Amino acid sequence: MARGRSIWLCWGLCLALGSCNSGPSSSGSSGSASTGKDKAATLGRKAEHIEGLLARRGVAAAVLDELMSALPDRSWLTDVTYAGKVQAKGKAPSNNLVAAYLSRLEGSPSLTNVALRSSAMKIVKGRELQEFALEAVARDVERTSAPLEELAKALPARLADAEMLRDLQRLTLDAGLQMTKFAPGAEISGEFTTEWPVAIEVSGDQSELGRYLKGLADLPRLWVVDKLAFKAVSADDPRSPVRASITARTYFAP
Repeated sequence: MARGRSIWLCWGLCLALGSCNSGPSSSGSSGSASTGKDKAATLGRKAEHIEGLLARRGVAAAVLDELMSALPDRSWLTDVTYAGKVQAKGKAPSNNLVAAYLSRLEGSPSLTNVALRSSAMKIVKGRELQEFALEAVARDVERTSAPLEELAKALPARLADAEMLRDLQRLTLDAGLQMTKFAPGAEISGEFTTEWPVAIEVSGDQSELGRYLKGLADLPRLWVVDKLAFKAVSADDPRSPVRASITARTYFAP
């Protein structure tokens, strides 16, 4: 009798073990699939991050080009600030020309929400001029998708301080400007990039400043201008040089 119970107990134990081991374990494949999805999601976020930076690299140059190229004859800018939002002051011979300037800017591919804030008559060297102020918003730039391998080429290894200074000095001279300040800040490490902020001050002609910003955007290394401000040395002289301060960031692989 005891022997019979022992046989039945052994048989039940075998059945239980067989039930537990029936079919292949899925824990390994499930973990592998989860890891693959996480990696793909990370690579997707990295590509999106770099695409966003590349889309912003030429915005400041485009904004300044639109502000200057839309100016009517005998009109000029005296103050401009850019930090996403754009504010500009200038002078024109009449309100009709101020209105023409606004109309041109409203059709700009780089600006939106263009609005006149004031226009007041001033007597400058015995002649009447309209002193105007306007504001606008830099238009979002459409992103260009590309394989991550291509996007990563915009993020080379870190550039030494001396090399970066030489590059910016060469760019300044090529544009016809004078660089009066170069002040790199502390590096900021991110998930996909390390950014290096730099404060720059230059002086020269407005058109030369436009060439400088375009040259900065066209450099092989990725630069993004966060802020730009310039003021004419003599607001009443349309040929006056300007002094400009630029806050920019260069990005490289961490």
